[in-house]
Amino acid sequence: MNKNIFFVASNPFNPDPRAEKQMLTLLKGNYNVFGIGWDRDRNDNYTYNLLDKVEIHEIGIKSSFGSGLKNLFPIMKFNIKLFSQLVKDNKKIDVVHSVNFDTGLTSLIYTKIFRKKLVYDIYDYYVDSFPVPNSLKGIVKKLENLVINNSDFTIIPIDYRKQQIKDAHPKKLEIVYNTPSYVPNRDLKKYSSEYVSGKLNISFVGAIVPDRFIDELILIAQKRDDVFFHIAGYGSEELVNKIKANSKNMKFYGKVAYDDGLAISNIGDLMVAMYDPKVENHKYSAPNKFYEALFLGKPIIVANKTGVDDLVRKYHVGYTVDYSIKAFEELLDTIDKASLSEFKDNNQKIYETKFSWEKIEKEILESYNHLFD
Repeated sequence: MNKNIFFVASNPFNPDPRAEKQMLTLLKGNYNVFGIGWDRDRNDNYTYNLLDKVEIHEIGIKSSFGSGLKNLFPIMKFNIKLFSQLVKDNKKIDVVHSVNFDTGLTSLIYTKIFRKKLVYDIYDYYVDSFPVPNSLKGIVKKLENLVINNSDFTIIPIDYRKQQIKDAHPKKLEIVYNTPSYVPNRDLKKYSSEYVSGKLNISFVGAIVPDRFIDELILIAQKRDDVFFHIAGYGSEELVNKIKANSKNMKFYGKVAYDDGLAISNIGDLMVAMYDPKVENHKYSAPNKFYEALFLGKPIIVANKTGVDDLVRKYHVGYTVDYSIKAFEELLDTIDKASLSEFKDNNQKIYETKFSWEKIEKEILESYNHLFD
């Protein structure tokens, strides 16, 4: 009988490209895959099929992203409902694939009580990524390390995150890059008519949260007529409203499916993934957009001292600048639009040789298969 894998996350799974790719990989390996997520825009639970193959149960509890301690009660409520749903589905569950500490502790408790396997997928190490009060950081770190140490295997998105979890002792550690996979008949030119000729087109697709240079992009769009920003994603309601209110040199596509996000990124002459280096976790950043830029053959702009800047310089796949409007604009002033196409062959070669999803798929399936040896 095929084993059942339950992905659990404190975000909705539509979209969650990292989870989606792993789900599809496991389906190819003859596993049954399900998901339990959190839709913060609704107060009702609902079920749907993701990718026409994966049954997802979304727990609806109204909340917001990036709201700090205001989110404490909703996240506690979500975890109570998550545990209840896991117990309800208990007879179907063989493995819980938990995303981040805000589902990790609940998943650990459930898997220990009911003797299930636990895979812990660290998108972001919690104390370095979220607004945890200083007085609680030591406790949260110990608890997350407890989850890591007691998981059957742990996944991180980039090699240099090993340093971030150096105090933990995972039984097995797997690297799963946030890299796109080839999909037959994917339409990467779907939004090509949105390209604004005569301007430098720059794409941002991802989490719209503070410390991702969104406010700065809005200000740049307002004062420069030689650039145009294509922005898609979801997150902070305040930031989303700011983007919607600014129609000058900027278009907002809203929350989109992963393939649409790739097609929007493909509009740009450049892609951008600027993370504020003052945020501790950003020193270990592993943005989807870096790998998508390789896949699409687009140069990318990233901030210095964010981890990924070392990769951009090492492989010559884009530009690195300080996290400031001044530095960003100075870079824009030096870019010769005609030369940007020279990145295409190099970036796509780096994708194929270093970061292709096909290589990662094999490693994921090997790790999962070993769970049941």
